[in-house]
Amino acid sequence: MWFQFSRFLVKLLSNLHRHIFLPRLGMTITSKRIKTCDNSDVAPCEVCKSWRLLALPNKKRFMASKPPMLMRISTRASNKKRFCLEDFEGGKFKTTLPHSCGRVYLGLTCGYFIMFGRDTKDFCLVNPITRHGLHFPPVPTPYCESRISAILVFSSVISKWVFVILYRFDCLIWFCIAGEGAWNHVCHTSPIIDIHSFKGKIYTIDYDYNSGRGEARHLCEMRLNPEPKLMLLETKNFPKEDLILPKFVSSDENLYLTESFPNNSWKVFELDFGKMKWVPFEETGDEYTFFFNGFKHGAAVKLESKDGRYDDLDESGNGRFIGRNMWYFPHECLNVNLLHE
Repeated sequence: MWFQFSRFLVKLLSNLHRHIFLPRLGMTITSKRIKTCDNSDVAPCEVCKSWRLLALPNKKRFMASKPPMLMRISTRASNKKRFCLEDFEGGKFKTTLPHSCGRVYLGLTCGYFIMFGRDTKDFCLVNPITRHGLHFPPVPTPYCESRISAILVFSSVISKWVFVILYRFDCLIWFCIAGEGAWNHVCHTSPIIDIHSFKGKIYTIDYDYNSGRGEARHLCEMRLNPEPKLMLLETKNFPKEDLILPKFVSSDENLYLTESFPNNSWKVFELDFGKMKWVPFEETGDEYTFFFNGFKHGAAVKLESKDGRYDDLDESGNGRFIGRNMWYFPHECLNVNLLHE
C-alpha cells in the first residue's frame, strides 16, 4: 500500500510546478520510505523547490543506506543494452544504456558501468543512476577483454577523471585523463594481477612466475603525481599459501584480499594498516557479506537483514559470500574515488 502511495506522490510532485511547498516533516518521512527505484525516477528539476532543498543534500546518504541490488543486462533488437535493477522490496528500475551498441560489460567502478567496444576497442563509462558518461579511446596495446581490470579515479591535482587499466598478468598499467585522449603507462618489474582504489590510493598485487607454482608476492601502491610510479609496500606477511590468485575487495573502512576462483571454501584477509599485516577475516570480528563475481568488481557490505536472493555459499565462519548473479552497489553510486596526492 505504501509503495503505491509513494509512487503516486512522486509522480504528483513531478507534475507540479513552482510555488508549491510541502511541510518539511512530511517530505522527510516520505523520502525515507521511497525505494531506490522510485528515487532515481525523480529529477531535481522536475519537483518543487521544497523537495529539491530536502533531496539534494540527502541524496548521497539515501543511496549509501541501500543494500546491493540485483542487476541484469540484456541486449535488445537494436543491439542496445537494457539495464534492470531490482531492490529488496521488488521495486525495479529499467533503462537503456546510452552508447552501448556493440559493447560488452566489463565491470563496475564507483557506480559506473565499464563498457568495452568489441570492434572499436574504446571504453564508454556510464553511471546508470546519474546518467553521467565518460569516453576513453583504445589503449595502444590491444587487449583481450576477459583480462581487463579497470578503475576510475579523480585527481585533485588536475581536477579531472583518470581511467586506469590493467591487463592482468602484464607488467604495464595504462591510464588516460578524461578529455585529453592520450594514454600513458607505468611499468613494473613483475606481472600484476589486480588493481584497486581504496581511501584515496591505488593498490596492486604482483605475481611471481618463478616460484614453482606461481604465486602472489607483494602489495604495491601506484601514484600518478608528480611522476607516475609503483612503490613496493612492506608488509609483515602475505597469504601466499592460502590465496593462489587473490583479488581485492573493500568495504568503506577495510581493504581485503580473497581468492578469485575458490574451490570449496572462501578465505579472506584484511590488511591491518597500523601493523601492515594481513589478518584472517575470522579473527577481525567484523560482520560483512562479500559480493563479487570472479575478477569483476565486488564489495564488502554490512546487511541489516537477509534476503532469499542472497545465497550463503560458505558456512565455515569466514563470512557470507555471494558469487552468483550480478550486483550493483548504490552506496558507491555517488562516491568519487578522490586520490590523496
